[in-house]
Amino acid sequence: MNNSQACNTLFIVDDHSMLKNGLKNYLEMNTQWKVSGAFSGIADCLAVLCGGAREKVSLPELIIIDIQLADGETGFSLVKTLKKDFPEIKIVLYSMYDTWGFILQAKDLGVQGYISKVSSDEELVRCLSVVQAGGTYYEKKSESIQSELESITSVLKKQEKVVFEMALQGKTNKQIADELFISLHTVENYISYLIKLAGCKKREDLLEKYK
Repeated sequence: MNNSQACNTLFIVDDHSMLKNGLKNYLEMNTQWKVSGAFSGIADCLAVLCGGAREKVSLPELIIIDIQLADGETGFSLVKTLKKDFPEIKIVLYSMYDTWGFILQAKDLGVQGYISKVSSDEELVRCLSVVQAGGTYYEKKSESIQSELESITSVLKKQEKVVFEMALQGKTNKQIADELFISLHTVENYISYLIKLAGCKKREDLLEKYK
């Protein structure tokens, strides 16, 4: 896509109307950002983006996306589509989930920013500024844990890494098997390997270590 971007414009995708509208009002009253689109779900957002692409109108510079949306949708699904069809749009995930499983998945997908909804307004604005400038901004967590996780993920194959991320998100073996369309036995083997790799004795220890 070669569409020109509108400077300091962003979209918000969040199914919580009060939070979405409150965030829009805060940003427009206190920052240089203009919220040119606020959506409850993926389809509405993509309809505007794809329509804008056809009409060659300005696309937003950045999109703030909640991870857990209505009707079982996830912000990660939208991220994948954006990365494929609108790679010029920067992405910030803004969620109640701040566990390592979600952070690892966001990094794996190339998301530029990740911040918790319980963060201060100032930190959110700082995140947006860093991402707008071409950097990455992830909410600060334990650097030692981050280093340890990076050493683990660096030796994992693609599917092993996905299973690791999903396990750290609290999903059961069956949920992982169903979502990835692989056998339960395969998932169990992956989990056993990951538990050993992390120096743990059981799944509960793994989740506690990297919560």
